[in-house]
Amino acid sequence: MAGIHLQDVLSRIDSYRSDVISIQQALTRVPALAPEFGGQGENDKSKIIGNYLTDLRPDAFEQIRIPDSRVSCGYRPNLLARWKGRSSQHTIWIMSHMDVVPAGEDASWQTPPFEAVEKDGRIYGRGTEDNQQGIVSSLLAVRALRELDLAPTYDVGLALVADEENGSQYGISAILDTRRDMFTKDDLIVIPDAGDPGGILIEVAEKSILWIRCETVGKQTHGSTPEKGINAHKAAARLIVKMDELYALYPKKDPLYDPPVSTFEPTRKEPNVGSINIIPGHDVFCFDCRILPDYDPDAVVSRIRVWADEIERQFGVRISLTFPQSVP
Repeated sequence: MAGIHLQDVLSRIDSYRSDVISIQQALTRVPALAPEFGGQGENDKSKIIGNYLTDLRPDAFEQIRIPDSRVSCGYRPNLLARWKGRSSQHTIWIMSHMDVVPAGEDASWQTPPFEAVEKDGRIYGRGTEDNQQGIVSSLLAVRALRELDLAPTYDVGLALVADEENGSQYGISAILDTRRDMFTKDDLIVIPDAGDPGGILIEVAEKSILWIRCETVGKQTHGSTPEKGINAHKAAARLIVKMDELYALYPKKDPLYDPPVSTFEPTRKEPNVGSINIIPGHDVFCFDCRILPDYDPDAVVSRIRVWADEIERQFGVRISLTFPQSVP
């Protein structure tokens, strides 16, 4: 193999335009939704990606299956492939995730969400950016090296992981727990999960992630007799409004991040009652918090708990807080 000539690689990749579209279309047609979203995980999608990887003749290729009884195949797949460079002192890993989030309301889409549609130089579809752009670009980068018979300075690895959208319990976290031998402290990791259209922006830090599920329990009653019940929805709404004060309590800015502040936003709202004339006795909402490293996420939780306790006493409800994802 010859040494790397960057312009040769870039020119070869430029010739792959039709392949970018066709691979995106193949992947988008397979909704890799987690069980939390009513899906069957990443297995079908991993088979498509696995075929591409096999065609690239990796020197090492392994599928790490993390057991998950909620999906029909019984596991969540993670694919790791590696190609030898001129030195194995380091492996440069490009890590992408196979799972996607739900498409939401079809009416909000101008194109079918699970069909990759090429339009005006862009590709539209659920997952085409997050994170299939990472999958496709890494596959084609390795393909260019192989077709040009170029040897990178160090080993190159592709890690295609599961469950990134729900905390990585069945993805990279599980790999690090069960197969830490796959990586070394000398490895270099590139995660093409966000950036700008020109590929110039490189993120070197992330905020802490704190997802909060707030469950409020009151007493259901008919809408015409509110005095006979305890309105869980009203109490939960009071907590949502109170939590907006987190912005004032944690106001620091850091230009390293975009946006440069901590964010605290209500997101998912679970259904409570099926009729307008029922006062709900049960209510669930969720918050997505992205917290600058200046602050301790545990302190944020403690502050929310104080407010929840106050609202419990005020309304006579019970409020429990759970954390679907918490990454310091």
